[in-house]
Amino acid sequence: MRHFSCDLCGKDMTSGSDARFVVRMESFPAVCPGELTEADLDQDHIDTMAEMLAELEESGVELPTEAVPDRQAKEYDLCSACYQKFLADPLGRDRSRKPHFSKN
Repeated sequence: MRHFSCDLCGKDMTSGSDARFVVRMESFPAVCPGELTEADLDQDHIDTMAEMLAELEESGVELPTEAVPDRQAKEYDLCSACYQKFLADPLGRDRSRKPHFSKN
């Protein structure tokens, strides 16, 4: 038997007494293609890249070894209460704005 628990509150959902919702999120860089101009076609891109690489080598700046993934996909299991909270505020904006006070 597979175990399911809410990824937000940790509630056990294995028994099936509460509904389980799956939220899938995908992120990727937005690319806006620019317009190609005559100047772009006239430019020697090999020389430009060679100059940029030479400048990097001279500056001593180390390039990152790990590339940022172009596309990521995540999947979360939520109980019905957390799913309703997610639908109302999917980016968690309200949660970060409201101060949380203890009930003393």
